[in-house]
Parts: sequence; structure tokens; C-alpha cells
Amino acid sequence: MKKIVLIIILLIIIASIITGIVYFNSRENKSMESNNSLDQETAQNDTNDNMTENIINDNISNANESQNSQSEGEEVSMENIRIKLTVNGNEIFVRLDDNVASRDFLEMLPLTLTFEDFNNTEKIATLSKELSVEGLPSGYTPETGDFSYYAPWGNISLFYKDFTYSNSLYKLGTIESGTEILENMSRDFTVTIERVN
Repeated sequence: MKKIVLIIILLIIIASIITGIVYFNSRENKSMESNNSLDQETAQNDTNDNMTENIINDNISNANESQNSQSEGEEVSMENIRIKLTVNGNEIFVRLDDNVASRDFLEMLPLTLTFEDFNNTEKIATLSKELSVEGLPSGYTPETGDFSYYAPWGNISLFYKDFTYSNSLYKLGTIESGTEILENMSRDFTVTIERVN
């Protein structure tokens, strides 16, 4: 009888040991799986972070390249570029031509200038620096509504009447509306010039 009891106790002890080993192995496997899962998730997050960083860096690089290429003299499109001249609360809109002088002028904006009448034909104002006229025709015949640049004097002109051919006169654009405002200005007047689009 004692032998049977001892055998039963021994079997219980062996079963307990086996159960403990199985339980321990099971926990260790789960822990390893969990660690592997965390490692994979971390690796995936690192990959995603790297991809995001690369995309951001590429966008920054492209933006810098675009900015640099423009600053290195690449011509900006002048299609549909308009400016607004504000005179005593009234607005005059001008559509700029696509040429080197117009681009130079656009870079100077916004401006506040004092205009005066010249020859009962145009209103003129002197710019603080010369505009480039490289590659432009040597002159042209201005018409009512022309917005021009006269290189020898360094002034811009708003024509409210037609005029004869003039050397070193370069067209910058065309007044779309508000020419009549200029005709009614008999004295010197201040104009604020800014880009509309």
C-alpha cells in the first residue's frame, strides 16, 4: 500500500514538473512571438518614417530646385498677369505684356509713385532703378491705354492719348479700364501699384 501511495505521489510530482515545463515553454514562445511582432512593427514604423522623411526631403529639394531655377534667371510666365493702380480711391487695371522689362517691373511691386502730366498725352513717374530692355525693339508708336517705359529718363508712362513713334520707348502692358481717370487728373497725383494675380 505504501508503494502505491509513493508511486501516486511520484506521478503527481512528475505531472506537476511536466505541466510547469509546458507552461513555461508556452509563455516563452508567446513572449518571443510578442517580441517578434514588436520588432516587425518597429521595423515597419521605421520604414514608414524613412519613407515619410524621404518624401518630405524630396519635396523640399524640388521646391528649392524650383526656387533656384527661377532665381537663376528662368523666366516666370507672364500670361494673364495684371496690376492695379489705385488713384484717389479709383482703380486702373493693366494687363502686362510678356517681356523682360515687364518682368523687371513686376519684381519691383508694390510701389507708390508720384505721377505728373507730360505733353497733354501721358502721365509719367520716375522709377528708382532702370528696367532691362535687352532684346526688345528699339522703340514703338504708343496708343491710348498703353503702359510703357521710357529708358532714357527711367520713367513709366500711362498714355491717355495716341502719340508718335518714339525711340527707346518700350511697351509694358495695356490699360484694361480706367483710362478716363488719367485724363481728369490735372495736377500731380500719387499712385499705389500692386500685382492683382
